[in-house]
Parts: sequence; C-alpha cells; structure tokens
Amino acid sequence: MKEHVLHDEAELAGVLALAHPLPERHLGELLVEADVISRGELEDALQRQRQQDSRHLGELLVETGAATEQQIREALADKFGIPIVRLADYDLSSDVLALVPPEVVLQYNVLPLGVVDGRLIVAMENPLDWEALAAVRFNTNQNADAVLCPATDISRAIARYYSKYEEDEALQDLRFHSPGDGAGGSERESVAVAEREAAKTPIVRMLNAIVAQAITRGASDINIRPETDRVDVYYRIDGKLQLARSLHKSLLRALVSRVKITGQMDIAEHRLPQDGHARIVRDGNTIDLRISVIPTINGESVVVRILDKQAGIRRLDELGFGDREMIQLRQLLAHSYGMFLVTGPTGSGKSTTLYAILNEIRRRNPHVITVEDPVEYDMTGVEQIQVSAAQGYTFAEALRHILRHDPDVVMVGEIRDLETARIANKAALTGHLVLSTLHTNDAASAVTRLVDMGVEPYLLSATLLGTMAQRLVRLNCPRCVAPEPVDSLVRQTLGVAETETFYRGRGCPACNQTGYHGRVSVCELLPVTPEIGELVTGGRPAHDLKRMALSQGMEPLTENALRLAREGRISLEEVFNVRLD
Repeated sequence: MKEHVLHDEAELAGVLALAHPLPERHLGELLVEADVISRGELEDALQRQRQQDSRHLGELLVETGAATEQQIREALADKFGIPIVRLADYDLSSDVLALVPPEVVLQYNVLPLGVVDGRLIVAMENPLDWEALAAVRFNTNQNADAVLCPATDISRAIARYYSKYEEDEALQDLRFHSPGDGAGGSERESVAVAEREAAKTPIVRMLNAIVAQAITRGASDINIRPETDRVDVYYRIDGKLQLARSLHKSLLRALVSRVKITGQMDIAEHRLPQDGHARIVRDGNTIDLRISVIPTINGESVVVRILDKQAGIRRLDELGFGDREMIQLRQLLAHSYGMFLVTGPTGSGKSTTLYAILNEIRRRNPHVITVEDPVEYDMTGVEQIQVSAAQGYTFAEALRHILRHDPDVVMVGEIRDLETARIANKAALTGHLVLSTLHTNDAASAVTRLVDMGVEPYLLSATLLGTMAQRLVRLNCPRCVAPEPVDSLVRQTLGVAETETFYRGRGCPACNQTGYHGRVSVCELLPVTPEIGELVTGGRPAHDLKRMALSQGMEPLTENALRLAREGRISLEEVFNVRLD
C-alpha cells in the first residue's frame, strides 16, 4: 500500500474511500510479494510458529531480523485496509484538535485528523494498538478508526499543536509567581518543595515528551538552556542544533529538578556541575541518557546525550563508504593481528564506525573484548568493559588484564596517552587485532601523533595496518532538493568550475525546514603499504606519508566529499565545512 500525503480532510475522505481490506490474504504472502522477506524465510518462520503456536508470525519475523516492525505494520495495514498517510503539510483546525483531550493525545501519541462519515479518524504509529483506540473512543464517546502514520509526523504535529498545552498545564499546576519563590525558607524546605514540584504530573509529562520527541526525531542530544526571560529547548539533529520549543522561565526549576531526580543527582546542589545517568526502554530498545547539569548566570543548563543501544550498531555498508574504501577496509580487517585506527574530531562518527567494524568481524566468531569510556552500545557476543578513572581503572590498566584473557580482537575506545598507546601496539605485535581511535585531522597525522606520544617508529611500522580519517556530512533532503547557489570563493577554494551545478535542500516540513535529512560518512583511508611502512620506520613527517598514499591511489577526504556533492547527495557547503587543506 502506497503512502498518501494529506493536506486536508477532503483528501483524507478520498483516501479512506479507496481503502479495501484483504482478509483472505495471509500476512506472510503479502510480505513475500512486497520483497520484504524471501519464500525461504517465510517457510522457516512458519515452521517456528508451528513449534510455538502462541507466537504471532510477525513477531517471529521481527525476532529473527527478517523484517522490521514497521514493515510488519505496513503489511497488516494492507491486510486490514488501513491507509498509510503522511502529514507534512496537514493543517489541523481548532475544532478538530478539540475532539480528543490533550492528555489522551500526549499519552498515546495519537493525532485527530477529522470526522469522515460520522467516524473520528486518528493518526497512529501502530493502528493495531487496540488499547489506544479504545482510550480514544472512551474519552471522545465517538466511533474511531485509525490510519497508519510515521511516528516522526505525529510527534512533529503534537509538538506544534500541543506543546503550549503542556506548558500552560504545568504553569497552572505549579502556580509559580516568580523564579525566586521559596528562596527564603531553609535548605531542607527548599529541597522538599523542589521534590514536590518535580513529581507533579505536568512536569513529569513535559520531560517525558521532550525526551520522547527527541528520540523520535533522531536527535543525539537535548539542550535545555535558560535565557533571561525564557527556557529554550534544542535538539541536535544530524549534528546541528534545532530549536524545538521555548518554555516559560518559571518552569526551569521544576524541570531541572525532574532531570536531576531522573539522573540520580543531588537535587539540592545548584552551584556546582553534576553528571548523571538514566536508562529507559522504548519500543523494546534500551536507551541510555547521559546527563550534564551546569550552573549559569540565568539558571542551571542541561544537556542530555541520547544513546540508543540498538540504533547505534549499524552494518559497515550502511555508513556510506565508497566501493573502493569498502574493499580496502575489508582487506585490512581480514588480518588476524595488527592495529587499525579511526581518526577525527569529536562527533565525527568514530565510535559508530568501530562498532560497525566489530559487527563485521564478529561473523568470524572471534573472542572480542572492548575497553570503553563509556560503553555506548550493547553488542551481543562481545565482552565490554567500562573504565573508571575515578577508581584508577584506566584504559592502560584494563588492557594489561584483558591481554591475559585470551582475546582475538581488542577494541580500545580511545588512545589518549603513551601508556595506552604502547600496550595497544604491544597487543597488535603479539597476535591481536586492535581497533581504536585518535583525535587527529587526517589519516597520515595519526602515525606522527603516536610517534610524538613516544611509540617507537620501527614497532609502529610493524603493527599498523592502516588509518582512516572521517567526518559526517548531512544528506540533502530528497523531498525539497534544488540547485544550490554557491559563492565564488567556495568554488575557488574547492577547485570547482563556475559551470558545475550542485544541489541542496530548500527546506520543507519533512526535514523540519532544514534542507537536510540524515548523515553519511566521508573519509580518507590510508593502508600502510611496505613503502609507507619504510617512511614510518624512518620517522618521516605526515605530509610525506600523505604524498606517498596519494601516489598509491588514496582519495583525500575533501575529494571523497566532493564526489558525493557531484552526485547531488550533499551540498557543496557541506564539502566546504569538512574540507581538509
């Protein structure tokens, strides 16, 4: 069943009129016809279902990885005649919004779209959620039917139409008169007041909604920033901050207190920075929240890092590397020992790449141990160790112990000092495959950084398999892509002709008016060939290593990004932002 982009209730009525259930068609057959699963995968799932007759076929297919929950829902939508809609340009009137109580909308993540033939139509991520539909029917006293809609569309509409309701409800419930209320009491009384405020339902619901919408929109971070007259909430999406909403300044104290309680921090401490941690489960996925609270002159500022323990583990071929890089990378990783390094600044996707590499390597069923700070994603079949500098358990200390634990592959989250570098190099020299990261700008500089740390060049040339520098660039939104106006200075800097045409997204509701949707890696991969190994042994500078690598066919990171721009996948502005001189 194809998606229908809706603009108004008339189009909604037309889509519903075309919907026809297919009760005689089986779910498995629909999935095979849609090329979601193969005939063999269907037979395997049916065999398992016969052995476990209480399990639903869709559940078994999701469990084995043959299909996703979204694909199952779409097939069931076909079977039951439930339309699939998009709401990017759908305008809701106040009369329609009034049909369903806001608390029901926020609790069940449903959205009223209108009344068609006497039935209330609501958009739902899972239209087969009978509990949510029953709640809508009970609270509206109307017959209600559902249409299938992406969670992102629903969340954006809820944020647009209902965030003001959350704020007003919280303000009314807390009855704040000024930001300084309660300051005259004792510290114990102040803490008691803060705890009561943080436990109030509107504040709990508001923080839950902020986090849930950030996860749905694919944000990596949530920033709650106090200004002089308001509190701004930002989401970092595809590496860039986007304003999500602004709140009344009076809500700051209760909202921060709620964050502290969630992160198991000291609710009474307002003058010193604090770090916390929380874990939530959403749609069966465990999501870690790393929380930082710091005091500013306008109040306490909060940053929440979102780590989806399942979404972070991707296949190597999903990261966007070119065919040449993929072949070279797989050749390097086929070695049973040696060291491979991924380099780049913070936020360049190094950890995601390392996990994708581990995901590839573990097919060979090796004994894999990782040493991380912190452990970002859970990986089945891998022993993961989290270091603790406060307790003296450093990368170097952990490495000493795990080398006696019979590993085949060792992943070190980051090489930060000489001691860690030497132990990692020794591990590679004694028959282990070592993966790690460094903070350098380009691939060649990783070699000289280790030498500068104190690693002997002759030992490094004997163990280093290769280095890869990478960056993340934003992909153009395919729904609003258009020719990109490019400044002459940018063209001159990147060496592209005035006659070349490049593209970028103009901005539309589907991409939240940013013009971008998703990110992809660009890189330069430097395999350590015998010729480069001789240069390393001789202690030659990074530019000599890079010159040799280029002569052997290495594509520089800037050229790698420029190739994507010429394909129309990214803008020339993105190339300019990540270029390496």
